[in-house]
Amino acid sequence: MTRLRFSLVAVVALHAAPAQARITKGPWVQRVGTTSAVVRVEVDPPSAASLEVNAGADGGAARTMQDADVKALHAFALDALAPATRYTYSVHAGDASKLASFTTAPPDDTTTPFRFLVYGDNRTDDAAHAGVVRAMVASPADLLIHTGDFVENGGSLPQWQRFFEIEAPLLEARVLVSAVGNHELVDGSGVSYVKFFGPPNGERVAKPEHLNHTFRWGSTRFFLLNGLDHFKPASAERSWLEKVLSDADGEKGLTWRVVVVHHGPWSSGPHGGNPRLHERGVPALFKRHGVDLVLSGHDHVYERGLGAGLPFVVSGGGGAPLYKLRARIPESRKSETVHHFVEADVGPRVMQLTALRADGSRIERCALSKDAEGWFCGDLAATPPDGGAPALGEPEKAPAPGAAPSPRCSCRAAGDARGAGAAFPWALALVAYAVRRRRY
Repeated sequence: MTRLRFSLVAVVALHAAPAQARITKGPWVQRVGTTSAVVRVEVDPPSAASLEVNAGADGGAARTMQDADVKALHAFALDALAPATRYTYSVHAGDASKLASFTTAPPDDTTTPFRFLVYGDNRTDDAAHAGVVRAMVASPADLLIHTGDFVENGGSLPQWQRFFEIEAPLLEARVLVSAVGNHELVDGSGVSYVKFFGPPNGERVAKPEHLNHTFRWGSTRFFLLNGLDHFKPASAERSWLEKVLSDADGEKGLTWRVVVVHHGPWSSGPHGGNPRLHERGVPALFKRHGVDLVLSGHDHVYERGLGAGLPFVVSGGGGAPLYKLRARIPESRKSETVHHFVEADVGPRVMQLTALRADGSRIERCALSKDAEGWFCGDLAATPPDGGAPALGEPEKAPAPGAAPSPRCSCRAAGDARGAGAAFPWALALVAYAVRRRRY
């Protein structure tokens, strides 16, 4: 977990708000770096807003930012912050107010430990979603990594409202960063997703950064990808991916590389692996550039495995209806159909991952090492009493070979003929689409 150096207090005052104004979403924090962050809040009815930030723990001169525009969604960009520092702030709209906090990223070095939490596929079942959130709140962490599919219909504002209501206990003290899911892209462009989690204040970003991005947190760089992109050679998406992976090769103080893609390369669930990634050699590209871990969702299960030498985790048990597993693929090492989340504790040479059910019970604990390939699980991944790195032995052995169904998915990008609907006449395709919407 991030070490705290000193505390500051930020106050967000939403002025010119009528007495009946409500804070409808948030506050939540995005685009957090070592010295910067963006605080977002939605109010109803629309109003002007301002942000006041104290200069330091000693109560120095305050800075004030004004936003005179009367609008519902406000984004305040903070700079000149201190690394690894917890900031407490409050938002106000008329008579309503909320207190929240966040922690800036640790410095770009290899020694500062931290924890991040992994989860995804929250849609449809509010009670199950809330249960996972309650379990996650009990885990001390500053960073949330979401594997996608926040809501069933990415164009439904009421569904987004419910997401933010359920997530409030998590978002009031943590930074959320995500990969985009296929359900956020039902309209083909992810307008609502970009509104809430894209660039602040409606800033336009050209593709592929529109739905693909990368950021650094301490010793780790995360690459968050749109799994519906094709990543064809010479495409904008492929060129961007190759560039950011290459840039990371020479990045000072960088130890860990983590890819997050909603529909990942491997899964024993009904969707299976993402054929687009395999056809374009994307896993091999990850391997060439030293990616340490691939995180995904899409199938509503927990699964851990090793594919083409790449450790992967499927974490799609954040609240959506659970899926039955198919026959285990050869790359799989552990799987369970259960609502869950994953704690990832990052150290200088070892990353420990603990999968936890919504009731708090442990599925398993495993570790990755920079000094050896493969997974180290059970007693090999146990943390010593002094809190140091686990004393790793031999990596986990692969299970006996089993059935290996070919990857398949009913999801497709605009203009892609792949998917179940491509083989049907148009009328049957509509029926198949309706069935898939109900099931997936």
